[in-house]
Amino acid sequence: MLVNKIKSFIRSNTFLQKLIESFFGRISYLVFSLLFSLIATRIYGVEIFGTYTYAFTLVTILMIPAKAGLDNGIMYSVPKHRYKHISFSFLINLLISLVLMIGFMVIYEDPFIRFMLPLIWLASTEQLFFSMYRVDGKIKEFYFINGFLAILLRVILLVVFYYVLGESSYSLGLAVYASFVFANIIYFTQQRGKFRKVEKDFDYLKYSFPLIFATLMSTLINKVDIIMLGNMTTNKEVGIYQITFQVSSTISLFLFVLNTVFAPRISKLYHNNNLPQLRSTYVNTTRALALSAFVYFLFLVVFDDFILGMFGKEVIEGGTAMLYRNIGQVVNVSVGSVWLMLSMTGKPKFQMYANLFAFIVNIVLNLLIIPKYGMNGAAFASMVSIVITNLFGYIVVSRRFNIKVYKLF
Repeated sequence: MLVNKIKSFIRSNTFLQKLIESFFGRISYLVFSLLFSLIATRIYGVEIFGTYTYAFTLVTILMIPAKAGLDNGIMYSVPKHRYKHISFSFLINLLISLVLMIGFMVIYEDPFIRFMLPLIWLASTEQLFFSMYRVDGKIKEFYFINGFLAILLRVILLVVFYYVLGESSYSLGLAVYASFVFANIIYFTQQRGKFRKVEKDFDYLKYSFPLIFATLMSTLINKVDIIMLGNMTTNKEVGIYQITFQVSSTISLFLFVLNTVFAPRISKLYHNNNLPQLRSTYVNTTRALALSAFVYFLFLVVFDDFILGMFGKEVIEGGTAMLYRNIGQVVNVSVGSVWLMLSMTGKPKFQMYANLFAFIVNIVLNLLIIPKYGMNGAAFASMVSIVITNLFGYIVVSRRFNIKVYKLF
């Protein structure tokens, strides 16, 4: 009887349905991503995995200016203009990606980094498609491709290429390439009916472009430590640090799941002037997020050696680094969807300013403490930067929307 009531409640609540779909989709993606890292470190070794991680991290950072804030722009635009800006968004993305690929092929002489650079376009294009699925409420359909089919293909090819091509970072890179190409072909096949004649709209770009810097700074806060570790320490430390990053990032799963569904809802509630519903949804979800994140944090603290040891005995050295990163992620999750509350209501610049300041702090701390403390110093710098950024965002949202999530703060 109780089970039937729960099923009936879920069926009647579209928002909750999408949260559940997003949760299981993201879980699938994270599990297979960790499996990819597990197999890579086990059969290729931490050093080769570190080489791949350094190059793919650079791609991840360059993906941000390539998508030009247009992923959020699509979610902001569709409730008002339907699919008017879709083709324009993908054209801008392609042009920026080409400029970045060519420019960095000139800058970098490393052949493997050059080999990985075209992934800038494939990865950023996937993010634009993701926004299209999100705004249409088709979370389950996207994650079946991204969180299951594509990532499963990546894991299988990782093993196949090891035996066919040998123990090389190129084997890892090819597996990733194949999964992105496969996924983007399916996305386009399913979404092609929404592409129209390209309509230039520079006001649309004025909204989206500030998000480039905000998102880029946010990504850099998480990723620049890997780049700096690669330049100041060894590929082994980079490989170990990447594992701690992936494990600690599972804490933010709770926030990512919410944001996947909440972003288009914020835009819709705001445009419909339903601010009371927007406030209550933010407060309730943030409290639930904070509790879930804290419980999971305790689990990671208790079983950190066991979890890291699965990736190899030497990875256990990353225990302290993972603790610092875990603390940063708990704070990140505990303030909820602060940046979406601002960007989806037409105020994206706040995140840009906060992230720029936190990024500078992160760079300075990395320069000062990585030479002495290695990956532990990088993790500490990342923790401080994440805490600063998210506390600022929480204060801005609290005042702008007259919200108080916690009694004392």
